[in-house]
Amino acid sequence: MIKVIKGDLTKAIGVDYIVNAANGVGPMGSGIAGAIRRAGGVAIQQQAFAVCSKADYQPGDIYVTTAGELSFKKIIHLVTMKNPGGVTSLEIVEKCLKNLVSYCELANIKKVGLPALGTGVGKLDLQKVASLFVDILGPIKDTEFSVVDIDPIFIYHVNREIELRLENDKTEE
Repeated sequence: MIKVIKGDLTKAIGVDYIVNAANGVGPMGSGIAGAIRRAGGVAIQQQAFAVCSKADYQPGDIYVTTAGELSFKKIIHLVTMKNPGGVTSLEIVEKCLKNLVSYCELANIKKVGLPALGTGVGKLDLQKVASLFVDILGPIKDTEFSVVDIDPIFIYHVNREIELRLENDKTEE
């Protein structure tokens, strides 16, 4: 199930966990990662460094850290690129989303807030990423995924993808 909210992910209401578009080595410098670090404190980045120093996280992988001073239970870091400022792809975002769904099922997570993935530093097409979000997260019934982003264009594309699928469902009936 998908909800769509234009706003600041670090202030999301009604979610237990939030997602960071992460790299596989730990720094949280810019984009949503920087916003999470600034709002939640350095403890999040310190733990990200510690976790990443113990494993070789690759694009598509997940790791979890404290939420620091934020009100969430944890931060789920989806590795959209190996190194800060690196490259990503729609295939990596797809793998991240599928791994997020699996992780939420295994950990019995019911409410997650997540931003656009790969559309900032990664420069991926907003509409294509929105389509992936709706394709992968939309059919899930056991977890509510709240897409929370400050970019009104991404929010528009997610809402439009949801509308198109609803129209298609009505046409097929």
